[in-house]
Amino acid sequence: MKWLLFFAVACSSPSKPVPQKTPVPAEDARLLPALPKPEPVDTLKFAAVTVCVRCHQANEFDMRDSRKRDVSPVTELQAGMMSLSARDPYFLAALRREIDANPPAKAKIEAICLRCHAPVGFAEAPLTLEELTSGAAPNAILAREGVGCAGCHSLEPRALPAHVILRTDRVSFGALPAPLEDAMLQMSRTKPVGSPHVEDSKLCGACHTVIVPRLGGGEIIEQATYLEWLNSDFATTARAATCQDCHMPRGEDELDRNARPIRTAFSTRPVDSPPRPDYRRHTLRGGNTYMLQQMAKHAAWLGAAATSSQLMAAAEATSRFLTSAATLSVVGVGQELRVTVINESGHKLPTGYPTRRMWLRVRATDREDRVVYESGGVKAGAIVDSDGTRLDPVGAIMPHVDRASAGEVPIWEAVPVDDAGKRTHLLLGTAGFVKDNRILPAGWRSDHAEGARTAAIGVDGDSDFLPGRDSVMYILPATAT
Repeated sequence: MKWLLFFAVACSSPSKPVPQKTPVPAEDARLLPALPKPEPVDTLKFAAVTVCVRCHQANEFDMRDSRKRDVSPVTELQAGMMSLSARDPYFLAALRREIDANPPAKAKIEAICLRCHAPVGFAEAPLTLEELTSGAAPNAILAREGVGCAGCHSLEPRALPAHVILRTDRVSFGALPAPLEDAMLQMSRTKPVGSPHVEDSKLCGACHTVIVPRLGGGEIIEQATYLEWLNSDFATTARAATCQDCHMPRGEDELDRNARPIRTAFSTRPVDSPPRPDYRRHTLRGGNTYMLQQMAKHAAWLGAAATSSQLMAAAEATSRFLTSAATLSVVGVGQELRVTVINESGHKLPTGYPTRRMWLRVRATDREDRVVYESGGVKAGAIVDSDGTRLDPVGAIMPHVDRASAGEVPIWEAVPVDDAGKRTHLLLGTAGFVKDNRILPAGWRSDHAEGARTAAIGVDGDSDFLPGRDSVMYILPATAT
């Protein structure tokens, strides 16, 4: 039997553009002008990334790997989604949509979103969406740095993981127990403090546990990546790995945890800074290949410090990183094809923002190599059947699939709905989730303290939907070989 399998992860739901009956006047289109470029700013509370560049960007000798590649914190961070979190056009559009849907709650919505997408600027002084995209005040400049250096290194450990509270007294937490205090104070007026919390998953949990209020009362867990990790083998067993272990690797090869470690100084000053044996890369790789590609194409509009080529390289590296998220086991007997997706990550697959989804594409051919079966095909951003007919029209809620017959595609996703039971993308308009069949991490337990908040939804009756894996049975036509 011959078959071809594709494994697809999408960071945004494909959607067919809704045709306009009449052209939208230019004045109503509200196309966002190009974002301002980074500027140096240094306040009583925070130093901008432009200050950190003085010591934490590679020179000829320091912060380079054995192949002389620039692996400095500033360079690698600036081409990633963390640094671009406040410039991300998808985020900016989603924030505008939330505000437009509920104008009286504008300030509340901005506070919920910007505390994590623009933490340093928001801690400097609360700001609006309009100030974020065009403002010239220090808080706006700091906000457009996204999750920059201070966004993580100033997080107050006593508040983690429940709250995002930044120190505003020019303190920067790091992994070294005895950092070179004088040099950093002299160069940046910032005091380095050694603290183990910077290598703890709680640091990430502050923003990767997103609980939002419902307009009708109560709360919704919009994202629970940290809680998913907490209820997994990766938090408790010999397989244990922190968020940083996977997303901030120590080796020259991001995908190989046993790769050659990078030994280099972490700073260009003092000039005799010793090499760090535990040098962590600040790639903070995630799964959003598509958005990085779009940012690379529209780098002039983005206005970020990263170049188009750096953004495209980051997109390619992200695509490679995604290949480590899962493995496939395929068993074919007669006309039955059993495909098992094994979750290799320390959280649900996919995780995070609920527009992300994952599906399988299976194609079978006959003796003449003609396609006789196809499931999970994609056309113009939509999932289609073998005839090209769209299977996921706007607003559709695709059921969980255990046995895939013609026209059925297994899609792993979280589906939020409003009070009327209709699919919604409004976070504050979410009444609940009618589907969450994202593959649980290995070691997930229903009796864990976070079992109820991280449980699957809509998989009843599927006996092989298990922690760490899910299987799908395909029944192929007799002509498939």
